[in-house]
Amino acid sequence: MKFLVVSDREYKKTSRGIDMITSYLVENKHSVDHLVFFTRKKSPAKQISENIRQLYTYDPIRLYYKRIQFIFPSFFLLAYFRFLIRKQTPIDFSQYDYVVLESGLPIYFSLEISNKIIYRQSDPISICFNSNRRFYKSLEENVIKKSVFVTSALNERYFPSEYKDIFVYFHSGFIPYHELNPIRLEKQFVIMGGEIDLHLLKKMAKNYPEFIFSVIGIRKKKIHHKNIIYKGYLDFQNYQKLLSSCFAVIIPFSEHYVRQLKQVSFTAKILFPMYMGIPILLRSYGAIHYTNLEKKLFVYKTHMEALTMLNRLIKEFEHIGSERKASKETIDFLLPQTYDNQIKKLDEIFHSYLKIESD
Repeated sequence: MKFLVVSDREYKKTSRGIDMITSYLVENKHSVDHLVFFTRKKSPAKQISENIRQLYTYDPIRLYYKRIQFIFPSFFLLAYFRFLIRKQTPIDFSQYDYVVLESGLPIYFSLEISNKIIYRQSDPISICFNSNRRFYKSLEENVIKKSVFVTSALNERYFPSEYKDIFVYFHSGFIPYHELNPIRLEKQFVIMGGEIDLHLLKKMAKNYPEFIFSVIGIRKKKIHHKNIIYKGYLDFQNYQKLLSSCFAVIIPFSEHYVRQLKQVSFTAKILFPMYMGIPILLRSYGAIHYTNLEKKLFVYKTHMEALTMLNRLIKEFEHIGSERKASKETIDFLLPQTYDNQIKKLDEIFHSYLKIESD
């Protein structure tokens, strides 16, 4: 079969939901074109491997970026994105058996394609789009109506009742790490998460000036402080190396982001640090709202609780040193969510809905 996968970033073999779907299709010998929607500059297609090509759609006025697009009315956005899909996308949709669309701006493709759609709902509309949500909600409903099935990372109670028969819960997994040479713990915390609480980060950095706070991910807003370092996106090897030497991982979701996360059943960001036996300090939200010492998961609701827990973690690690080990309970929890097991689950999903078998 021939598939088109549409995402907002290039394909890499990661544990992101859309990347795992792409990897599954490639590993099972299907022909895959992976389209980035959109790029800032024109990029030629490139052959990644025998049965996967990387394609690009160019946005000449960069309207893809959210800070710009929301000054325009909905009818203009519809007209503009339709123009880009028709004129800037170098492919014929009719050549594909199925089109896999990721949540976010790729949902515009449902306006133009008649092929069978598979929808990857990674995030709720409230996270994908900061405003004009009614408009984008209607676009998402259009995608769902046309979909053969939907793989959703949202809590199942938020699945639309009229389409529950085509919804299946599937969250990102994690890739178990290869053994590293022992690395001495440095006075460092790793900060990650979607929209982070900058006020709390500032308090932590001021209270513990002897520690480095390494922030992973691209940030529109930053606090410029001598012991806060912004790392940007990291490949798996550098991500693993950074985690292996830190005291703890901190996921300080902002209050606004926590409200947006109410539909999310689970954050896969905790899986890999958990596997490495690293303590995780996490803002309470939805499905995760309590501390679990066996899993080294420390959950807070207020800034005061967060600072108290952080102080506790520092004292404990100064006492026990660099020992890193996940408990049996943690391993039992993580095993079904490894990359390999999640790929097996995808095989069951695709076989069930498309009646295709893996090789």
